[in-house]
Amino acid sequence: MWRPDFTLACYNFFMSPTIFSASDVQQKSRQRELEEELKKITQANKNNGEDLSQSAERTAEHPTGESADVSAQQSTLDSEEKPIRNPYLEESRQEEPTLDDNPFTDTTEVLAEVTPNKLGSSVASASKTEDSQSAPSPEEPLVEPIKSNEPEDYSDVMRNEKPTTNPLASFVVRPPGVSFVNQHSKEKILLVLRQHPIVNFKWVVISVFLILAPFLVFPLLPLFDFLASEFKFFTMVGWYLLVSAYVIEHLLYWYYNIYLITDERIIDIDFISLIYRRVSEAKIDKIEDVTSATTGLFAGIFNYGNVTIQTAAEKREFEFLAVPQPEKVTRLLNELVLEEEREKNEGRVM
Repeated sequence: MWRPDFTLACYNFFMSPTIFSASDVQQKSRQRELEEELKKITQANKNNGEDLSQSAERTAEHPTGESADVSAQQSTLDSEEKPIRNPYLEESRQEEPTLDDNPFTDTTEVLAEVTPNKLGSSVASASKTEDSQSAPSPEEPLVEPIKSNEPEDYSDVMRNEKPTTNPLASFVVRPPGVSFVNQHSKEKILLVLRQHPIVNFKWVVISVFLILAPFLVFPLLPLFDFLASEFKFFTMVGWYLLVSAYVIEHLLYWYYNIYLITDERIIDIDFISLIYRRVSEAKIDKIEDVTSATTGLFAGIFNYGNVTIQTAAEKREFEFLAVPQPEKVTRLLNELVLEEEREKNEGRVM
């Protein structure tokens, strides 16, 4: 049976456009509401900015009278006006860490937090380790130990002279492998002095004459003509033994009669004979005066002379006889005395 009301209802259901556009209408209405809210928020922020600028101008014009009112008004506005968050617009946003939030944040740490991978964590740990090693701890102050100066640091003589390796030299600078009795553990030998070799000229000439005498002089004098040939041979042997003793005595006297200058004291070793020697010494700080003297033609030509040292020790005077380069010896002793006084003032005396 045909019913007209049912037909009309079906026609309205399928042909009415309102049924298919109801959701669009709801979205548009919701969008208009959000736009109105955004306009209200923008207008409120704009009004707040204008009020703050006007209050700042009034404060600049009247800094003494209205500063308290303006600050109170500004605090009231800050407490009353709070930003309105729109959950529909900000629900898809996420807060990301930035470098401007904390001025003391390390760049490597932020990168490690944003990208938590193995590379970022290793870089961050490496940077922290380097910072901890490079930055000194405030609880451990850096204190440099006091070091004693080397002779080359304060002495021009030691700085300009090279070490001497010739054992027969009369001016030996810092001899390697040389020591003496009663030498201290840290004591350094700076200079070993002997008499200039030219002083040996006299006994060398005499020794040469004595060696040639049996061949040049004895044949002219009939001293041994009455002796048999066997006795003449033993006489010649005895003669050369005496000449050899004379040469060895003077050679040993020149070689072992030495003067030592160390960084702590001066030592005078007098070689008297094979069974007797005399040793005198004085500390550097006991030296009071040093003088040198060069006298004679040969002394001026070969540059040798005497050095006299006045001390406050048991032996009042030390005399280095006929040593080479007496001016350098005097300058070295004066430099050692000055360095000894400097060590006392700085507390470096060992």
